[in-house]
Amino acid sequence: MRWPIRNQILLPFAILQAVAVGVITISAAWIAVDRAERDAIARLDQVVATLSSSRFPIQGAVLEQMKGLSGSEFIASNDSSTITATTLPLEASRAIVASAQPVSAGAEKLGEFQPVSANGETWLVGGVSVLRSPELKQLLVLVPERQWQAVRRDVIVPPLVIGGMTVLVMGLLSWFIAARLGTRLDRMQRHVGRLATLQFDNLLPVTGDDELTSLATSINRMAQELQYATQQIRITERTTLITQVAGGLAHQLRNSITGARMAVQLHLRRMNNPGSDSASGSESLLVAIRQLSLTENQILGLLSLTKDAQQTPVEGRVDEALATIQALLTPQFEHSESQFSIELPPDEQRAFLVVADSEQTQVALLNLIQNGLEACRPGGQVKVIVSLPGDLIQVDVLDSGPGVSDALSGKVFDPFVTGKPEGVGLGLTLAAQVAELHGGSLKYDRIDGWTRFRFQLRRIR
Repeated sequence: MRWPIRNQILLPFAILQAVAVGVITISAAWIAVDRAERDAIARLDQVVATLSSSRFPIQGAVLEQMKGLSGSEFIASNDSSTITATTLPLEASRAIVASAQPVSAGAEKLGEFQPVSANGETWLVGGVSVLRSPELKQLLVLVPERQWQAVRRDVIVPPLVIGGMTVLVMGLLSWFIAARLGTRLDRMQRHVGRLATLQFDNLLPVTGDDELTSLATSINRMAQELQYATQQIRITERTTLITQVAGGLAHQLRNSITGARMAVQLHLRRMNNPGSDSASGSESLLVAIRQLSLTENQILGLLSLTKDAQQTPVEGRVDEALATIQALLTPQFEHSESQFSIELPPDEQRAFLVVADSEQTQVALLNLIQNGLEACRPGGQVKVIVSLPGDLIQVDVLDSGPGVSDALSGKVFDPFVTGKPEGVGLGLTLAAQVAELHGGSLKYDRIDGWTRFRFQLRRIR
């Protein structure tokens, strides 16, 4: 579960503050209650002491006056426990005297009050033993429990209210500080996320003078340095790409044009020889035309990678494209002393070898077969096996070469990935693109010592 850093910093601090304020508030309330109770008992002790030291008879009128001064009820009795004066009804007074614990002899202060219930009222009863007046040997002081609770409430509420308000203010202040800190951190997080996607258009606002300000300044400086580094990388990649494409294309064109030039030169030499026959000259021209056709196919393959070069597709049969490729590459196979064979389906099934774009298919297969030739020569073997699984046309191009290295096997269809020193790395990319555009796929594997590229595309008949 994600726990924001602002909560990690401020939440423990806020909890600690709340606990501290709560302890202080409860302690203050408890001390205030204890002091209020002690003060009330002290006042009652003074009233009792006044009555105990009096020489005048303790009668009901005197107790009523004491009741008016202290707010408490009084019950006076003689040595035979007969009630001599009371501020309560006589029956209630008798019930209270009967329920209350006897006052200890010689007790001059009220001490601890005991709860007594009478006539639906709960009283807190304390008593003293009075020896100076013959008609007053025991004096009970009664305080209504609700009055005592009201006193406690009056002294408890103010500290609790103050403490609660303090906790509330501290909580709001902590939330405000956390929200402000969190907003700045979230803004930095979003900005760093944009930097990860190479968006360098905006910089973080730098305000204040704290650690987050320094961090924002560092992020802005990092963004500027990343932007510059990204531009340099793009320039370097573009330069490398241009160099690689130009080198590979020059290599391919050089081989084809050299073969065509040699064929034309041979033709001229034969034409200048009075004893030469026309058949030999025609054969030389056919070789030159074949080399130039091969160059044209290679250039079309490169152009097909761009959107601007897309042409109207022309239907055609795979077996016819393979026948053209075989005618183009036969001289290269003979020169490298490599074997080339094509296995086609039975004649009655060849009518189903129709694809939507014969030119793109021919270029893709030409790249696959040329790769196989370069991988297996000299003295190697390339086999092409055509089959019709379901509604697909499947062309397996197998060569006896060592296969793709482990370092390149996982990205063999990526653009500009090649294991040849002068390769461009676009042939397999082009073939895979053609297969996907025609509802198929291109896969690579090793089987029984053979390197196999399985080229599949959807047939239209």
